[in-house]
Amino acid sequence: MLLILCSSIFLMTTLMGWGKLMENIFGKNLHGISGKILTGILSIGLIFTVVAFFIPLNLYVEIPTILIGFLYFFKDKLYLEFFRFSKKDSIIVGILAAVILFSASFYPFILDHFGYYVPSIKWLTEYGLVKGISNLDLILGQMSVWHILQAGFSNFADLFLKLNAVLLLIYGIYIVENKSWIQFIFIPILLVFSQSPSPDLPTIVFSLIILNEILSGNKNLTFLFTLSVFTFAIKPTVIWLPIFILLYSVFILRFQYKQLIFGSLVFLLFIVKNIWTFGYPVFPFAAFDLEFSWKPNPELLKASSQFALVKTFDEQYSYAEILKFSWFDYIKNWLFLDGIKSIINISFVASVFG
Repeated sequence: MLLILCSSIFLMTTLMGWGKLMENIFGKNLHGISGKILTGILSIGLIFTVVAFFIPLNLYVEIPTILIGFLYFFKDKLYLEFFRFSKKDSIIVGILAAVILFSASFYPFILDHFGYYVPSIKWLTEYGLVKGISNLDLILGQMSVWHILQAGFSNFADLFLKLNAVLLLIYGIYIVENKSWIQFIFIPILLVFSQSPSPDLPTIVFSLIILNEILSGNKNLTFLFTLSVFTFAIKPTVIWLPIFILLYSVFILRFQYKQLIFGSLVFLLFIVKNIWTFGYPVFPFAAFDLEFSWKPNPELLKASSQFALVKTFDEQYSYAEILKFSWFDYIKNWLFLDGIKSIINISFVASVFG
């Protein structure tokens, strides 16, 4: 627990420094400590993704990244922002940090931890993004941007792969800074993801932050759209999020194409990354076949597609049973799965329409 605390401080310092650097270049997007750290996550995640095409995300990448972050953190005296918390807010953050760190200190129990997360991260640290790696193991073709970010910090700063715990702590700070107390109801559910670098956590957290920013009147379309596409790059199942932002920009804000340029570049990077590792633009769909020689075998894709459909329902129904579902059955059975998945799915829907 103490080691995770030290790692969290290390990572937050680095991310906050990078956030300040990006604010100096592109302007401020979100206010406060959490705003700088979220900007740092976005910027470093994209930089690591580009770098991983050419070199592995090893110490030679991590150490300069940390040094730059620390440089801006201390040069601009960002540590002073932590003293702006009131006594009440400091106590809340302290209690929340203790709960998160305690939860994160337990052994990873998510099955994908060793079957998907760790192998992806190890490949990235040893070799970077490998062309056609999905032929070796189809799941490695996904290479989530979140795992790319985790890989970049896994050589020294975060040996235990607890980036999710750091993000959860940042989310808590965001809630306190914005006085959005209602969002604390999500924390107990999100603690489930604190032990592993699961992309589900950043997907949920970033979605909730974006929705809260919209409800709070944030009209920075460039940042909102970029963060939504970044979230989509972490887990493509949230395709609704960038679409939602686009609809928001068309019907609520004054729509300007130039505000979508940076987000579109992030989307292009996501497509190129998928083509490089998987052979198709969007993992795991074998659509828009560009006839790259390193694309996986069609039979492998068919089996994967069937498994993905079964996995959507937490393997509680067979593939044959799912094929017989009506559209109403799809919705009902997905919302009311046995176990915690039902709570997560219902919370997602509630956050979107609530």
